Amino acid sequence: MGLRGSVEDGLWPLIEAFVDSHDVAGLGVAVVRDGEVVSRGFGVRDVRSGAPVTPETMFHLASVSKPFVATAVVSLAIAQEPLLDLDAPITEWVPEFTLADGRAGEVTARRLLSHTSGLPDVSDYGWHDPQLSDDALSEFARSVSGWRLQAEPGTAFSYSNAGFELLGLLLSRVMGTTFEDAVRREVLAPLGLRNSTFLRGDVPAELAASPHVGMPLSVPGDAYPYTRRHAPSSTLHSNLVEMCRWMMANFEPARAPLLDLMWRPVVSVGRPPWAEAEALGWAVGTYGGHRTVSHSGSDPGFGSRFVLVPERRTGVVVLANSTTVPASLIATAALDVALGAAVSDGLGASLRSIAGPVAEALASEGPDAAKATYHQLAALEPAEFDLDDDGFDDAVWGAIELHRTDMVWSLVRLWTELRPDSSPAWTMTGWAHQVDGDLDLARTAIHRALTLDPGNADAAEVMTYLSPA
Repeated sequence: MGLRGSVEDGLWPLIEAFVDSHDVAGLGVAVVRDGEVVSRGFGVRDVRSGAPVTPETMFHLASVSKPFVATAVVSLAIAQEPLLDLDAPITEWVPEFTLADGRAGEVTARRLLSHTSGLPDVSDYGWHDPQLSDDALSEFARSVSGWRLQAEPGTAFSYSNAGFELLGLLLSRVMGTTFEDAVRREVLAPLGLRNSTFLRGDVPAELAASPHVGMPLSVPGDAYPYTRRHAPSSTLHSNLVEMCRWMMANFEPARAPLLDLMWRPVVSVGRPPWAEAEALGWAVGTYGGHRTVSHSGSDPGFGSRFVLVPERRTGVVVLANSTTVPASLIATAALDVALGAAVSDGLGASLRSIAGPVAEALASEGPDAAKATYHQLAALEPAEFDLDDDGFDDAVWGAIELHRTDMVWSLVRLWTELRPDSSPAWTMTGWAHQVDGDLDLARTAIHRALTLDPGNADAAEVMTYLSPA
């Protein structure tokens, strides 16, 4: 059976069943094998209009942006007449980048690409206050002057979105134009990715997928995960059609020298199957006995997963416009079908989170009805809903990060009432209070989260940004 038949018989029904039974807005899935492409949209690009997702629908890709930026930077470094040195201090091109410990000169493009620079990560993306000027990246570089390296450069993996903002600024300086234009000229345009763009304003309104956060899923008004301050790490917009073109380009023999360098493992990560090691802008793993190179993405209202199996000239891409979609599970099922393997039961066996029906009852009938719904559904035997905290977490974090706490406060409070011993629930409560500027309440909630689970890294991170009482 050809790829199309395998996908239509073995994958599409599985995804249809998932979309029908879970809290999903829209979803785009594509599979490529030996030049054959099969793609399809599911659900809607905006719950308000009901407009369907199609292969042309444009999604925000979040961190799947990074391999594109990495490709541009490495291409300039290995050109016949190289324009930059991956091992030179980036301060040669970005002099406004300084650190409080005086170690900015140890930060190189290679270390930024492999997340081994030692730089911390971004704590607040400022989606609620987007910076749209051409000097947004330069301003970001200046803003980290109070930072210190948190690890010895070149020794350990530590994921840093901030590092890719600096790479974007480096790219713009080398090419003498804006970051967005530089990556368009170096990567997007040569590969025929005419609609793909790092500028949200270039996305036609009639093709744009809207972000969905909260529960029940809602579009957060004008709030959107976009700012030019974080464009290199996060703001690529593309669709299934062009992501498939990108996949096939990465199987072309002419690109082998570039890709051999980019896909060579640099540092161990230890997160199988997808991220056993980090290369230059890509995660390297093993699936079904085959090497994979991949990247995932997650920003408020969007999720994505992109996986290539180079030796089989096979790849999958999953794009979603809500954070409630397990993109990795869908990608795994798609890859199984493409490779002719038995489809793992992860997606088919996944239960709908109990957060969905509880939130629906809360919105339509109020807290008492929501509590009754929770207890009724939680008591079902055998279990028909996923009772883990993850569903509540997925329902609220996107709105909080967008500074739209008003969309989820009722659900956050209900979560803590239903599960007063849940450390994640109190973490989200503390974060929401911090975003609202209620620091005393934030400290109280985070203290409770850490008392319940001293190993809660998310709560510990929030606590570091709360000044002492």
